[in-house]
Amino acid sequence: MFTGKAVPRLIRLASLVAASTFAHSVCAAEPAAYPTRPIKIVVPFSAGGGVDVTARLLGKYLSDRLGQQAIIENKPGAGGLIAVRHTVAAAPDGYTLLLSAAGEIVINPVINKDAGYDPKKDLVPVAIVVRAPNVLVVNSDVPASNVTELISYARKHPGELTFSSSGIGTIQHITGEVFNKVAKIDVRHVPYAGAAPATLDVASKRVSMTYSSPAAVKPFVQKGQLKMLGVVMSERYPPLADLPTIRETPGMEAFNVESWFALFAPAGTPDAIIRRLNAEVRQALKTPEIANQLTEMVGSPSFEDVDQAREFVRTEIEKYGKILGTLDIVN
Repeated sequence: MFTGKAVPRLIRLASLVAASTFAHSVCAAEPAAYPTRPIKIVVPFSAGGGVDVTARLLGKYLSDRLGQQAIIENKPGAGGLIAVRHTVAAAPDGYTLLLSAAGEIVINPVINKDAGYDPKKDLVPVAIVVRAPNVLVVNSDVPASNVTELISYARKHPGELTFSSSGIGTIQHITGEVFNKVAKIDVRHVPYAGAAPATLDVASKRVSMTYSSPAAVKPFVQKGQLKMLGVVMSERYPPLADLPTIRETPGMEAFNVESWFALFAPAGTPDAIIRRLNAEVRQALKTPEIANQLTEMVGSPSFEDVDQAREFVRTEIEKYGKILGTLDIVN
């Protein structure tokens, strides 16, 4: 039997419990203020390549917008494996992100049984940042001014030509292997730890050719050290509108490789943080300064929301799984 004085006390107690429960549910649904400390963006390659350029443009914008510094951390080597492993091992709190090219997500885990991660389980897409064309370039000694002439020369000199890449399992590596297969030629692969050294050694004539970003090849093309023969995209790239796609070359219609850069977080990162970052990235890509620099040096900005980004990555993993099934590549 409750006394008259006890009833109001019970009502007050119940109200306090309800308020506490509500507050707890709100905190569970919405993570604490983010960010409260610097954010690290891990890049799988050395400074100077397209991924690094993209990360630094994006990092500066995020630093200004979020009020916390976005630090770019280059972790080159092993075809991007070092950077990805570092990211998936980090706490899923939004403070360690990965700006990756396609190869580290859709290629390396397939061809490398010791990759140590499953992109479908260990990473979550934050945003597709850019569709990144790679340009097929040869050094000035290679007697070819277009893709047809390059294929003709390679067929007459099997095993003589070489192509560099950012590492085994990168999109540049697979691009070269698919090019070999479709063109029916034998150009030997030489892996590097990033696009910058891979491109430099072509310009220095240590390697015959490579597939690299417009930013990486531009200074060497201007000096006459490299010749651009074709672009690795399904359609022509607007800033290089006079440069044909490789697929336009007769007999190369089956060449269906295309690169992209995307931002990822460790699996388990709160969805609210993922969506916040996605919105910030898409807003960054709409700013004329960033959009113009990306278009000129790296590729075409992309604007998928979180759900579209997840679907895009899923279909790309499936697509490259089929492509790799036709190639004899095991690391």
